[in-house]
Amino acid sequence: MAFHLATERLVLEDLGEEDLSNIQKIAHDPELMRYVLIWLENDEQISTFLKRAIDESILAERMGYVLAARVAGTGEFAGLTFLEIDPKLPTTGEVGIVLLPEYQASGYGKEILLKYMEFGFNTLSLHRVFGKCDELNSASARLMEQCGLIYEGTIREHVWLRDHWRSTRYYGMLAGEYAALNP
Repeated sequence: MAFHLATERLVLEDLGEEDLSNIQKIAHDPELMRYVLIWLENDEQISTFLKRAIDESILAERMGYVLAARVAGTGEFAGLTFLEIDPKLPTTGEVGIVLLPEYQASGYGKEILLKYMEFGFNTLSLHRVFGKCDELNSASARLMEQCGLIYEGTIREHVWLRDHWRSTRYYGMLAGEYAALNP
């Protein structure tokens, strides 16, 4: 049985081969990919990304949850999400969300991020959950702040991202902070 998490309106579940076209929708949309710090610029990179996510999903000691966000009831693909644990820092998880335009600005991102925080802290016993975004991506920064992640700092112009030098804003929450907000 595939892994899944449920929010109020979504199901976050393992990707399957049938999601290739869904990932292509995201990867081929320059506006969606504008701030995304993964390279999915051709079909080979997209296929490799999907294969890696599927391979990770069957590992006994799973370190990554690259999941499709689907509308509960219809199964309609809404976006791509992840919670990845760094093998060098196994108590830390990074979260990320890319939603198709029709699912943006409707609270889905908040549902996903809050679910990943709950899963990360309560189920995986992580000490820290963090997210990062391009400093030009104010919507992503607002989302993390709304979910209680604390701004930790910016790494300035550290990587060339398609059309600009990317400066990355980091936001994080510690287990104790999460527990205090969610008694």
